[in-house]
Amino acid sequence: MKLINCLLLICGSFSVYSQASLLDRRISISINNERLDVSLKRISAAGGFTFSYNPAIVEDERIVNFNFINTSIREILDEIFQGAVRYKTRGKYIILTSGQGNSAEKEPAIVTGYVVDEASGERLRDVSIYDPVTLTSTITDSNGYFEIKIDRPSPDLILSVNRRNYTDTLVVVPAQQRRLLNIPIRIDSEKVVVLADSVGRKVERFWKKQVLWFENINLSNIDDTLQRTYQMSLVPYVGTNHKMSGHVINDYSLNILGGYSLGVRKLEFGGLFNLVRGDMKGAQFAGLFNSVGGEMNGVQFAGIFNGNHGISRGARFAGILNLNAGAAEGVQFAGISNITTGSQRGPQFGGVFNVASKDGGPMQMAGIYNLTAKEMKGFQAAGVFNFTGKSISGTQLAGVFNFTGKRVKGAQISGVLNYAKKVNGTQIGLINIADSVRGVPVGFMSIVFKGYHKIEISADEIFYNNISFRTGVRQFYNIITAGAKPSTYNETETFWTFGYGIGSAPRLSKKLFLNFDLTSNQIVRGKSIGTDLLNKLYVGLDYQAFRKMSVTFGATLNGHITESSVDALPSIFADYQPNVFYNRALGSDRNMKMWMGAKVGLRFL
Repeated sequence: MKLINCLLLICGSFSVYSQASLLDRRISISINNERLDVSLKRISAAGGFTFSYNPAIVEDERIVNFNFINTSIREILDEIFQGAVRYKTRGKYIILTSGQGNSAEKEPAIVTGYVVDEASGERLRDVSIYDPVTLTSTITDSNGYFEIKIDRPSPDLILSVNRRNYTDTLVVVPAQQRRLLNIPIRIDSEKVVVLADSVGRKVERFWKKQVLWFENINLSNIDDTLQRTYQMSLVPYVGTNHKMSGHVINDYSLNILGGYSLGVRKLEFGGLFNLVRGDMKGAQFAGLFNSVGGEMNGVQFAGIFNGNHGISRGARFAGILNLNAGAAEGVQFAGISNITTGSQRGPQFGGVFNVASKDGGPMQMAGIYNLTAKEMKGFQAAGVFNFTGKSISGTQLAGVFNFTGKRVKGAQISGVLNYAKKVNGTQIGLINIADSVRGVPVGFMSIVFKGYHKIEISADEIFYNNISFRTGVRQFYNIITAGAKPSTYNETETFWTFGYGIGSAPRLSKKLFLNFDLTSNQIVRGKSIGTDLLNKLYVGLDYQAFRKMSVTFGATLNGHITESSVDALPSIFADYQPNVFYNRALGSDRNMKMWMGAKVGLRFL
């Protein structure tokens, strides 16, 4: 049963093909002094079809003499009727109707014919034929046949015949000769080589990938650039420029739903979309999207999307996305994102993110993140993070973190983390990380791999065992410190302390540095943790005795803030009772004592 169905399908397909090619069937027949109606019967019998016509149209009694050898039915009819009769196929019938006169300039002209290879005589399919005046066009079928209807033709109609890798050909068709033509064209060897690697073909390939549903054979065949002052279309290829839309540059363009053109020079409106294969200059407005295959010089407005394949110069406004496959030299505003796969040389403002896959600047501002793959010159501001692959000359401002792969010349400011390999400026954030810094990082913790690192073991008048770690740069560093009171080790409640501070170590000489440290330590008495803060302002000297070791000593101004109930606990002054020169209540439940003290220690690294 499957085999029978397959055979029926094949036969049906063959039948459809045969019906479609009745006029291209070839026969050989000799007609000598015969009435026309008799000749038509012999022709139909030889071709395996039936003529349908009004006898008044074909002049049945006319005597004809012809000799045809391996000639198509179309060519035979054209020779017999000299263009006075038109014909079309329907099933197994060829229907003959009265031909319309084409001599009047205001009446439509219907030109038919074949296009053949000049060298081989082969009839060529997919050849573009068009009228450069009205832009009416058609394509030859699988038998090389074409039929083109041109409204309001000129008396001497000129048709352009184009096929990829063949020489462009112009054919003059006078009004009295608008019948079946035989047009030979020849291969252009230079065109074959040039077209293989031309930039135009690369653009064409791009457009075939992006707008495949608008692909037209004319794009491959025709290289001509046509100019029009204005055009109007409903959708691509349905408008005043017909199927030649992809070859026309318009000054003004109005697309009811959408349109397709080679270029725009002044202004274009699209109800839904505008597609431009080449360059756009001026202004472009679309309800949904604009897409330009070449350069954009001007301004674009789109409800959803603007896309440019070449350099973009000017301003672009999109409800969702601006996408540029080349460099962008102008401002971009998008509700969600701006993406430039080339260099960005203009401000980007994105509701969610901005991307420049090469260099960026002078500004990127986004709700979530900004990304520049190479160099950034200018300002990056984002709600979450900024990323620059190489270096930035300017400022990064982010709610969470900033990242720069190489050098920052300016500032990094974030709520949590800043990272750069080299910083020539400042970092301000909770955590700052850099390989080297020429400037000042300011934050809770700054880690500079080629910066200031010191481990300190020290003793003061209260805690004899203290250890601290300093990290950052000499101008500004962070201190993490801890200590203990040895006399309490064997008691039920050990006194120990931990804290944090900041400091600076300006250089006095090659080996001598001045120290200013401000620290705050929480004192823990056994298991009791309350308000028990020991704050110190230290001013001292740091002498670099050896390459990785120095000695520090100096005076401290101490401020001890406690809860009132802490006074009932054992005193922190066990071996030494300082001169407390300030002892006052801070509110109803706080107390502050102040005294002068001292510290001595060793530093390593």
